[in-house]
Amino acid sequence: MRHRSRNHDRCTLLRQTEHIRFTTLASTDLYPRDDQTALDLKKDGHDMNSSPASASSNGIAPRSSTDLDAYSNARHLIEKGDVREGFEVLQALANNGSRCWEVYNDLAAMALSSGDLEVACLLFEHAAAQPEAPLIVTLRQATAEAARNDSNRALEILSPVLRAEGTHAEVLALVREILSAEKQISPVAWARLISDLRAPTPAQREADVRQAQLEEQNNQLTAENRRLTAQIDALREELKLAPLEKWNSADSRAWEGVHALDDHQWLNVLIRSVTVPAYNGFPLPGFPSEDLQVGMVGSSNEAALREGMRFYRAVREHCQRDGVRWDGNGRLLDFGTGWGRYARIFMHDFRPENLVGVDVSEQYVNVCRENFPYARFETVTPLPPTSLEGDGFDLIIAYSVFSHLSAAASDAWIAEFTRILRPGGMIAITTQGRSLLGVCEQMRAEKDFSHPWHRQLANSFVDRTACEAAYDSGEFLHSATGYGVAGSEAFYGESLIPRGYVERHWTHALELTAFIDDRNYLPQALIVLRKPT
Repeated sequence: MRHRSRNHDRCTLLRQTEHIRFTTLASTDLYPRDDQTALDLKKDGHDMNSSPASASSNGIAPRSSTDLDAYSNARHLIEKGDVREGFEVLQALANNGSRCWEVYNDLAAMALSSGDLEVACLLFEHAAAQPEAPLIVTLRQATAEAARNDSNRALEILSPVLRAEGTHAEVLALVREILSAEKQISPVAWARLISDLRAPTPAQREADVRQAQLEEQNNQLTAENRRLTAQIDALREELKLAPLEKWNSADSRAWEGVHALDDHQWLNVLIRSVTVPAYNGFPLPGFPSEDLQVGMVGSSNEAALREGMRFYRAVREHCQRDGVRWDGNGRLLDFGTGWGRYARIFMHDFRPENLVGVDVSEQYVNVCRENFPYARFETVTPLPPTSLEGDGFDLIIAYSVFSHLSAAASDAWIAEFTRILRPGGMIAITTQGRSLLGVCEQMRAEKDFSHPWHRQLANSFVDRTACEAAYDSGEFLHSATGYGVAGSEAFYGESLIPRGYVERHWTHALELTAFIDDRNYLPQALIVLRKPT
């Protein structure tokens, strides 16, 4: 196979520039040869950097009819053979700052015919900067730059054209010709060229904007549909009718796209769902008011989701250590679901039809049903039993729930979890860590009770030394505050469950696989249990 030489490619580019000149003229005497005229033209070329504003300040309107008439006369003179006279007319127009691109284009053609590529490039550049200059002028400028061995400059000239019209056949053909002629393109030019070719065209950007608008409309309709669905469910329940099936195969396929996201991508999707409750056709849960979120968990929206992701990652890590993989087919129970924060995060690995959330608060359950209608949410009594099916769940989570339950309530719920958990299933819960004893002492010293919870903490675990000794010996610590809910003092308050207590009371039918009390790992102590197979 014969390869073209670099000189051959240069000759090809030069032949392209020859085609720019007037087709009605011979190849000789297009450009006056006497030295003074040549110097005048070069000078004019170098001085042609006036902006449109400066031309306007000189009283010359863009593409004035007078200039167009003069240009037409110059063309007529050249076509008759009066090349010098025609050239002088064009030169005068250029000296006066004409905004007619044709003037500089034709002067550039004359420069090319005499082989003066430097002046031709300057003139083409000025022509391309004039009002109404067509794309072909820019292509001629780039061709001339490449012909004088400045391929990097040629690609720089084509950069905005590629970004605006990246699929234009003539532009791409010229780029290919430049690349074939030049073997030493600079790294900067290569990087710019790659970026230009990857840049979306104006039509693509317009389509993206339109798609975003349609997605927003669809999300608004989806949210409205959720509200209506919740109202229909309430009516059907009131009329004692069977619930409607809300999940279908199309939704299931869309969930596969969610399941494929990595943690960073999934968190970003969740954060975006605060305003856009959907992802690639998959409906995401809505959010209750920020006040309601803060009242439940102390934070809202993005901050609440980021905190929740820490617990999600920790639970997944320990499940994987025990050989448990979440592929969407398992069933999850979110105990003390609140507004469904963890149900939505764990939905990355559990299909919505396999999610169940329970809470003692009917208000919270109704919030979840309204914002998260395709999962299952139910109320439970403060103490078991429940109507949940036995051996029905692969994972049970409870974040900041056992942090408040009494020893009797905690033991009762662990027994219920053991009943409803499948063999090989996992339990992941949190409780207050040992460091809370120091926090309570600090609250007493500072006497800053800006939040009601601070006063409750100050009144809890008053003898820090005795409490720390009890904790270290494996005793369950509980301060029965009740938080103002009548009748809840017997089972609700602030609780610290040490490892020793878990090992003595919860491992008769379960295996303790992890106990981590480290605030750098999680804000609360993590307890992970497994039901033997």
